[in-house]
Amino acid sequence: MDGSLRNMDQTLSITAIVRTKDSADSVRMVSENFDTDLKLQVGELAQFAPGLRAGKAPDILIVDLSLEKDNEIELLSQIIELRGAQTAVIATAKTADMGGIRSLMRIGVADFLPQPFSKADLFGAIESASRTLKHGARRGGNSGKVISFIRSCGGAGSTTLATQTALELAGRGKEANSVALIDFDLQFGSIGLSLDVPDKGGLPLILEAPSRLDRSLLRASMVKHESGVDVLTAPDTIVPLTALTPEAVNRTVSLARTEYDFVVCDLPHAWTNWTTSALRGSDRIILVTELSVPALQRTRRVLDLLAEQGLGEAAVNILANKFETGWGTGGHRKRAEEALGRNFDFIIRGDAKTAGEARDRGVPLRQLRSRSVIVKDVEAMVEELKKSFEHSNEAVVADTA
Repeated sequence: MDGSLRNMDQTLSITAIVRTKDSADSVRMVSENFDTDLKLQVGELAQFAPGLRAGKAPDILIVDLSLEKDNEIELLSQIIELRGAQTAVIATAKTADMGGIRSLMRIGVADFLPQPFSKADLFGAIESASRTLKHGARRGGNSGKVISFIRSCGGAGSTTLATQTALELAGRGKEANSVALIDFDLQFGSIGLSLDVPDKGGLPLILEAPSRLDRSLLRASMVKHESGVDVLTAPDTIVPLTALTPEAVNRTVSLARTEYDFVVCDLPHAWTNWTTSALRGSDRIILVTELSVPALQRTRRVLDLLAEQGLGEAAVNILANKFETGWGTGGHRKRAEEALGRNFDFIIRGDAKTAGEARDRGVPLRQLRSRSVIVKDVEAMVEELKKSFEHSNEAVVADTA
């Protein structure tokens, strides 16, 4: 915890209602990482509900609930309805089943922390809630940007790059953004493992009831990584790719872009009946390939298919991954680009040792080796993507002026 939000524009007011001294101590210690006005109360929600209704609304409300008591969820629902967008609520409970968590998300809780929670978990929840408050005005209007990664062949490294891109987009300190990372690879998705995040249901929650998909269910399906990135994990068992529908994918991506500054999607290698829907909902498509002959042949086929689907070249970027530098590689690149009929938009150099170790240990590349060429190249790509999005936003403003 680096205190990255100490320099917020204004003091963050936090009210915490907890049941134990240990929870109170954790809240107190974590709040010291922020510029906060902390009001700490030990007891049950019912004791302090009148003050929450009548007093000044805090920016963030942390409340320790007993989900076995229906009246506590109802009481919290009334407070959320009264306070609306003024207060972001973080709920925690000692025992909670998926039904209880869903109930909390449906009434508008911003995040849920199962107990015992770590200080890092609480820090991430507070940081995410503060971002939601900071970007609240944007939620009502402009949409976040969606970046989808597809691959020309298996083993191209698309998942690693999608994950690293989401982490870089999240940023730090004043440059922090809210980011969702969605693993749409229903059969072999590994983002949850690569980030070592617990299974919170992920996509299976959406698959169970796609018709009920709303903001609350989407939030209930997410698990927060310590970086601040919200992750929608793939199922832990193999399910048919047809379990997802184009409508469910459209709804998931559309909801996510209203909730986050950036949405990064990792799509399966197989082309499904909903792949086109996911890509049509994207602001940028990153097609990951390698400089091998089979990979380049498949890349050409994918480009042709994208053109047939009406996805213009402007929205599609080609990324050459695992690029080996050294004598003669310039010629290889030139011949590869001639074969594709267009240049590579991004080059990511190879660092198989670091990528493999990070994947096996379930940690971000930057955390393992901040000077890895992959980290540097992805960082440069992200900066270029953000600049292009800024230019497109400026163009839209100019066209509507």
